[in-house]
Amino acid sequence: MSHLYDRRILRFLFYSLCTLVVSAAAEAESSSVESPFDEALVFEWWDNGIVDADEAREILDLLEEGNVQEACILAEVYALEKCSEKTPEKKQRKKQNKATRTQGKRLDLAPHGFVEWRGRTDSVGHLESYRTELQLHFYRYTLRLGSQSLLTYKGDGAEAHLGEISTQELHSLIPLDTLWGAAGLYPVGIFGLGALLDTATNSRANVIIAPSPELELQLAYWHHRHRGTASERHSVFAQAKGSFGGVAAWWIPEKRTDIPLFKIQLRHREKMELGNFSWKADAYLHGDFLPQESHLSSTIEKSRFWGSQTAGVSLRDAWKSNLSINARTIIPLESDSSKTRFKAAAETGPAALRGGASATCLQAETHCRQNDLSLKASSTWPLGIDGFGKEHVSFAGKIRARHTRGEGFGAPLYEASAAYAAGTFNRAGIALTIPKGNPARELRLRSSTEIGTESLRLSLAVTFRRTAETPLHPLRAALKARFIF
Repeated sequence: MSHLYDRRILRFLFYSLCTLVVSAAAEAESSSVESPFDEALVFEWWDNGIVDADEAREILDLLEEGNVQEACILAEVYALEKCSEKTPEKKQRKKQNKATRTQGKRLDLAPHGFVEWRGRTDSVGHLESYRTELQLHFYRYTLRLGSQSLLTYKGDGAEAHLGEISTQELHSLIPLDTLWGAAGLYPVGIFGLGALLDTATNSRANVIIAPSPELELQLAYWHHRHRGTASERHSVFAQAKGSFGGVAAWWIPEKRTDIPLFKIQLRHREKMELGNFSWKADAYLHGDFLPQESHLSSTIEKSRFWGSQTAGVSLRDAWKSNLSINARTIIPLESDSSKTRFKAAAETGPAALRGGASATCLQAETHCRQNDLSLKASSTWPLGIDGFGKEHVSFAGKIRARHTRGEGFGAPLYEASAAYAAGTFNRAGIALTIPKGNPARELRLRSSTEIGTESLRLSLAVTFRRTAETPLHPLRAALKARFIF
């Protein structure tokens, strides 16, 4: 009976997917809607086996901290998937800032801000981690309480910070630890003179040079005091940011034979006759010693070289076809051997019937003995009279399998999903995943919901799991609530 039951489920999923795709073929004419980069998307990669538990938690921790840029870099290295740093909140904030500038330079004296709570649970429903934050804006002041306690003043190019100071306040490309202290930046023409002093008497002096709106240079000198000791250390930090991306270097003069800490972010986009070409590279490089104020993910700390690069072409055809090649390389500190992974993907078709395929070489150093192959199909159509992009529903299905040379294919992964979206902040989705080819062995159900108004934003992403030994139960969940005033 169980085998008959399994075949019925697979047959139902297959026929449902075909029916949805074919029935939508005459409805929509635009490309599929890109999934936002959030906890739900990380859960999808985790459920599909694209990232492992440690990699997923690293990305989720950064999202929880609000460091979307660094989380995006990790996602592109670990998952070899396209990642957009423009979350719905960032897009909405950009629109609001633009509207504010058009109203003139008069500052808003009415206090405004938000209260936000984020949390993640484990398989027994216990909170793995959570963060609460209050952010209040008044005149040129910003007060943050909770995960970061900080009072900030910004006006006419000048900045002053008092409290927990970190990466954003020091305009650093390399992530920094949180430091209790005071920091400031004062503009003098194209120059900016800055300083930092924390409660452990670590100090930093820096100068920022902005010769043009497209280029910003920074040079900083650090004076470190080792925690709990009287010993001292010095380091020098330099970085350049512009339309090309950014490059930063941080080195310790006492460790002259060691490799400094480098972070490289390069971007290039070019319009061609057939379409748009884009290329990007993100990398970290360092030796055995790291500056104590740096705050890097554990895999970056353990790797001498850690990075990825992506090249893609978006064609100007009627189906808005996309071709991309991703590659990542990691060289652990304890060895000189590299771990390299490649992925090639293609996607084409109208929104009514869009298809895609990808092939991932898991270990280039073994001449691609193991490869992940996947096929997917999606269908998106508009609802109501608002038109595409305001309210729409989409359906998708994918098959993913691992092929080992000389051994053939392993158990395939099947997934069918449906999603509904209305506007920027309201969406819901559900996905049924069979990760081991047989629903009797394991079945996962992933649900994600976002509800948003002008003053309240709620989101919940949860994965349920059922195996032959355990009934259906929550495996993990991420919750977020934001009240805007």
